[in-house]
Formats: sequence, structure tokens, C-alpha cells
Amino acid sequence: MRFFWTAFLIFSVSLWARPINDGNKLFAAGDYAGALEMYMKAREAEPANPLLFYNIGTCQYKLGNFEEAKKELESAVRMPDKNMAAKAAYNLANTHFRVGEKAQEPSARIAAWRESVAYLKKAIDLDNDFENAKKNVEIVQRKLKEELDKQKENKDQNQDQNDQKQPPLSDKAKQVLARALQLCKDGKYAEGKQMLENLIAEDETASQLSGHVQRIDDVIEIKAGRKPKTKIDASNTDNDLEVI
Repeated sequence: MRFFWTAFLIFSVSLWARPINDGNKLFAAGDYAGALEMYMKAREAEPANPLLFYNIGTCQYKLGNFEEAKKELESAVRMPDKNMAAKAAYNLANTHFRVGEKAQEPSARIAAWRESVAYLKKAIDLDNDFENAKKNVEIVQRKLKEELDKQKENKDQNQDQNDQKQPPLSDKAKQVLARALQLCKDGKYAEGKQMLENLIAEDETASQLSGHVQRIDDVIEIKAGRKPKTKIDASNTDNDLEVI
């Protein structure tokens, strides 16, 4: 699977065309640091030149300075020329992709790749004939899906492990839970809550019922016209409790 990178550089006809074009020559020769120096020199005279945002961002990408590249290319994407804005969006998408590759945290990797997909789609919107952008968006979307599936699998495995660690409710706990829930259905929430709290204090298998206690407490708060500590559906409070 090949990820496509194309460095599009822009020539200038401004007063500072020579340092820009010299920078382009250095870039083509693989001297990205030298090219960056020339572009920065040109920026001294033309700080708002959108072409320089683009070329400087492209150099920063090649040098592995992805955060600096993002800042420059984000400005370049706003160029009025759709063709050049598409190329800037493409380079910015590739920058986000590389940031995602280097991310240690899965959440950061997913966020970066989502940004990459968004900018690739923007590049395609600006230039529907942008074949490399079309190829890359398929690649990034596939890798993003793989990462999301991996995270879901890990989450499910962790949940299974947590479930396995919890001992099953004792027969006594099941009986007390049933009585407590019946009290709640009869509107006697405080009594049901107290019954469960006593059970949790006496029976170690009942520790998993702390969530039931919290939900009953929330119902009590709602019935009293106060804000519950957790978010629940106030319209369905009487049916929100079930036996585990």
C-alpha cells in the first residue's frame, strides 16, 4: 500500500522571485533546509505572500517539522486560486497523516487521520481531477477504520476482563436486590436505596450494585425537583432499574 506524496512548488513573478525560485531549485535538489532559508528570506519583504505559506509549509513537511508545516499550510489552503488551494489541502492532509503515524495515543492518531481525510476531501472538492488525493483518501480511510476497529476490540476485551473479575451475586444479594427494586417500583425509593446500601456493606458480591444505588439516588433527586448527579432520562425513571 503506497501513500502518495507530491511536492508542488510555486514560482513567483514578484520582486522577490529570485530567492523564491532559488528556493525551488534547492528543494528540487533535496536541500530542504536551504530552500526553507531562501523562502524565509523572501518572506521578509512579502510576509503575506500566500505562495510563501505554501512553499515554507512544504519544506517544513519534508524536514519532518509537522506542527510548523500545519501552521503554514493552513494559511495556504485559503488561497483564492482553487488549483493551488487544492494542492495546499493535499499537502496539509499528508501532514496530518504523518502526525497520526507518529502519535503514541490511539485517540491522537484517530483525530489526526480524521483531519487528513477531511483535507483530502477538500482537495478533491477543489480539484475533482486530483487523482493522488483520491487514492490517498481511500488509504487513510482504510487505516482509520482499522484503527477504530482495533480500539473497539481492545475496549470489548477490557470490558470482558472486567466482567470476569466481578464475582456473581450471591443468592442473598439477588433476593435483597429484587425486594429493593420492588420498593422502588412502589415509589419507596429511599427504603430501596437504604436496603441496597446495607447489602453492599455486608455482602462483597454486591459491590457491583453501587450503580443501582446511584441511579435510585438520582431518581430521588428528580422527584424532589433537584438536579441529579448523573445524566439519566427523567421521563423514564420508574423503569430505569433492572435486575443484573
